[in-house]
Amino acid sequence: MFSSLSQKSRVVIAFACVYFFWGSTYSVIRIANAHLAPPLVGAIRTLFSALLIGGICLMRGIRLRVSFRAAWRLALVGVLIMTANNVLLIWAETKVATGYASLVIAMIPILIALMETTLPGGERMNLRGWLGTLLGALGMLVLLWPTLHRAHGSEQRSLFGFLLLFGAALSFAVGSVLMRRFDLQVDTFVATAWQIGSAGVVNLILATAGGCFRTAQWTTSELLAIVYLAVFGTVVGLSAYIYLLQNVAVTKVSTYAFVNPIVAVLIGVALFHERLAPAELAGMALIVASVATVILSRRTSAATPSDPLLEFPIEE
Repeated sequence: MFSSLSQKSRVVIAFACVYFFWGSTYSVIRIANAHLAPPLVGAIRTLFSALLIGGICLMRGIRLRVSFRAAWRLALVGVLIMTANNVLLIWAETKVATGYASLVIAMIPILIALMETTLPGGERMNLRGWLGTLLGALGMLVLLWPTLHRAHGSEQRSLFGFLLLFGAALSFAVGSVLMRRFDLQVDTFVATAWQIGSAGVVNLILATAGGCFRTAQWTTSELLAIVYLAVFGTVVGLSAYIYLLQNVAVTKVSTYAFVNPIVAVLIGVALFHERLAPAELAGMALIVASVATVILSRRTSAATPSDPLLEFPIEE
């Protein structure tokens, strides 16, 4: 039925999937980790996602076998983006609101741009990019101001959550930059299966070593939340994103990076009655504007990495 639609309709549906499903993952993560430890949530989600994506590869007749050189590099990137990034994000959401988390994670494109600027052969930022970076730094300061102004009790909890989120964002940014430089000529779904599968194994080891299975309280809502993250957050969102990269200019596709935080904040308000302080709302506006400025300042002629999933931050 999807193939019978016009290309314009398919593009609209794909954008809706990326905007909504990736924006909703922050709230779904909060449901998933209510009684399950972050490594366990990450392990179940990544292993299930890897099985689904591996099945897609087999259905398409694509071999999952890669060289040893490609395997360890894909595994390294996978651990950075779906173990360090994902587990830290899940942990942080036990400390801070979902909308707050989405705003800090939204800074990933700026971190990537800064890394590219400092690395040999990296893409240099123009004046608009630097202005966007400075605006993002100001937005982070405004976002953190209520926490820094009263550093005690719940504010200390929020500060710790921010540090976890920054670590998550930094891990994803490093993984993205490494993937661009590895330049592996591997099918996108095969690369993603290896990345997520490797992270799933590491997450499972962490969950087992940490005794997460013994303390887990399994509920239907949490299991359904993990299934949602795997199916809609990863597989459907990824497929829609790849389709957009193949049919729409990358600067338009990357608009999800500053739309997702808005979706996350609205869903957090609707489901959990979360409220951002006035200073945090101001920080949100500055961060969204800064991410948009940096992304739109990128040269559209820049080469797309071999795994387009890592061109910009994906849902968490």
